[in-house]
Amino acid sequence: MIGHHPYRKKRSYNLAIVIILLAIFISFSAFQNLFGLRSLLQSALYPFQFAAVSLWKGVLNVPASLSSFRKVSKQNAELKEELKNLQPKLAVLDGLIKENNRLREALFFKERNPYRFRLLAAQVVGKSPDPWFSILEVSQGSRAGIRIDMPVMVKEGLVGRVVEVSKFSSKIMLITDAESSIAAVDARSRDFGLVKGGSVDKLFMKYVDAGGDIGMGDSIVTSHISTVFPPGIPIGEVSQATKKEHDLFYHIEIKPAVDFSKIEEVFIIL
Repeated sequence: MIGHHPYRKKRSYNLAIVIILLAIFISFSAFQNLFGLRSLLQSALYPFQFAAVSLWKGVLNVPASLSSFRKVSKQNAELKEELKNLQPKLAVLDGLIKENNRLREALFFKERNPYRFRLLAAQVVGKSPDPWFSILEVSQGSRAGIRIDMPVMVKEGLVGRVVEVSKFSSKIMLITDAESSIAAVDARSRDFGLVKGGSVDKLFMKYVDAGGDIGMGDSIVTSHISTVFPPGIPIGEVSQATKKEHDLFYHIEIKPAVDFSKIEEVFIIL
């Protein structure tokens, strides 16, 4: 049996359209506000008017928004390119600022150094590639009055001594070198010893009597009995000091006062 669908009467929107058109006509006509109809109809139509106007404005603003987006994207790309081009210049400027500050500090130290030494500034122009045999080459030589065994320092402390001289440059053996040996003293207890190199980041103080008084953090400086270095120049700080019951001497390790990896200028003591 064929299913029977009840007849559905088609909806007619004609009446609704006529009412809306009539409402619009009355709302915008020059007739007087009969029985408040105009106000009532204007209030009823306002949401539809607002939606229509907003939609129309949105449609009109789409091209302008797309154009604005393209401009912003272009400006963003241009700014990124400009920043990329400026980065090398900024790096150079930053390097110059740091160098200027470093040289200013060095000049201040030279003029007002507490040791009252005659100091000659020299720039590091070369370094030994072998960390176990630490040699620096500097930009002052015999023409400037440099001689072998002259001490070399920076404001933080002792660097080494001159071991080779040419007319316009000199070579300096760092105190971390395995061949370096310095008469030194504990600034607090006045215990004497010999500071030796042999490591890139630490020194060793030898022959300090086990009956002495060496403590962690003590400052080790050059001794007045040294025939090469003036007394009182900082060498480093005690990082380890141990002794066993029957030991004759301490086992002492020292952290250097100078960061040798960052030396760019030195002062040669004349």
